[in-house]
Amino acid sequence: MRGMILYTAFHRVKFHAINAHGHRDSTVTVDSVHCQPPRKDKRRQIVPARFDTVLVNEDGGGTTGVDGYRVAQVRIFTLTSQATAALFRTPGILPTHFAYVEWFTPFGQPEANHGLYKISRLIRNGERLASIIDISDIRRSVHLIPKFGPVAPREWTSSTVLELCSTFFINSFSDRHAYLTII
Repeated sequence: MRGMILYTAFHRVKFHAINAHGHRDSTVTVDSVHCQPPRKDKRRQIVPARFDTVLVNEDGGGTTGVDGYRVAQVRIFTLTSQATAALFRTPGILPTHFAYVEWFTPFGQPEANHGLYKISRLIRNGERLASIIDISDIRRSVHLIPKFGPVAPREWTSSTVLELCSTFFINSFSDRHAYLTII
């Protein structure tokens, strides 16, 4: 397969509203996930990478609560038809879009003082635990609040904090849907 393009990367995934009858309204975007590598803007200034965090249905999660869900940092891609044919030899309905995810620890008990869940990167043998999943397993974006002491380190910025901070709280107050989902 030398010289063959095996995948195409995507930079944003949008989640659309679903009305009371279960019909998707593609005109209303209620959530989006960014997955952008570093790039240069029009003035040739480097724009840092942005790979958002998401809530993944890992094991049959329901419509509310965190059972069956886990947080991951995401990159989105699709395979070419040649790569799909080589990897999936059985006929049938094949996934079209995938996500490379780097996992965070499972949900424990919410913290007593504020009710937020605390998570960290999932590390095994010194490496981040990662998987390839079907994009349909992503439920929504999730906002993480870094855990820091009395002073936030100066080197933490919006583009570096996911790499530099070791522990986060899941912000269930970021929007109404997150509040109802992450209880």
